[in-house]
Amino acid sequence: MIEWDSELYLRYERERTQPSLDLAAKIPLETPQEIIDLGCGPGNSTRVLRKRWPEARIIGLDSSPAMVEKARQSSADIEWRIGDIQTWSEPDRFDLIFANASLHWIANHGTLMRRLIDALKPAGILAFQMPALYNQPAAEAVNGLANSPSWQSYRLQERYTLSVHNPSAYYDWLAPVSRQLQIWETVYFHELENHHRMIEFYSSTGLKPYLEGLPSEEHRDRFKSEVLDSYRTLFPAQPNGKVLFPFRRLFVIAAR
Repeated sequence: MIEWDSELYLRYERERTQPSLDLAAKIPLETPQEIIDLGCGPGNSTRVLRKRWPEARIIGLDSSPAMVEKARQSSADIEWRIGDIQTWSEPDRFDLIFANASLHWIANHGTLMRRLIDALKPAGILAFQMPALYNQPAAEAVNGLANSPSWQSYRLQERYTLSVHNPSAYYDWLAPVSRQLQIWETVYFHELENHHRMIEFYSSTGLKPYLEGLPSEEHRDRFKSEVLDSYRTLFPAQPNGKVLFPFRRLFVIAAR
């Protein structure tokens, strides 16, 4: 079980919340009665849903007690639950199932898509976004480092089980069970002060499985230092010294 750091995660709240704002804005629902945010984290995405649909009953579910506790402190008009998306199932219940940067931590997406659609009421909406890891240079650089001779003995790749498929896979899974389907990508160029901020941004999410698989703080610092070197090459600083961190995300909206 990964130990999530809500404070580090929210240090980049604006960058992490913008995709949920963009996703929610495109959901074709006027007055949904019941909404669940799967993988709600510290509640930043769930509050986006509350603002758009103030009268709905909203549930935020996350497997991290620390994240759920942080969410509870921010909003009392949302039902916060500790639970695992991998085993969660409430058939035919929700008008909207929303998942902001959470489903890539779950295995077997073909089965998952069917289970999520089944949890919708007739005409309900499934809406989610994930990092487009099939075309994400920052993630590919870390994967390459983890598999390099100097780090291979730590078997870090076994801890990194993130799962994101090409858009065509989600189309094939969802089209037969959807009356309407939208799939798109957006690249967010995050303006960061320097390359060290890139490491900090990524350390609360995609880097965590690797870092937690290393035996000491010294090893973790060395791994981050080598990631930093690769990022300096991949993402040269702008003339003003800042770094544009390109982060590609995949969006899907499916209507049952």
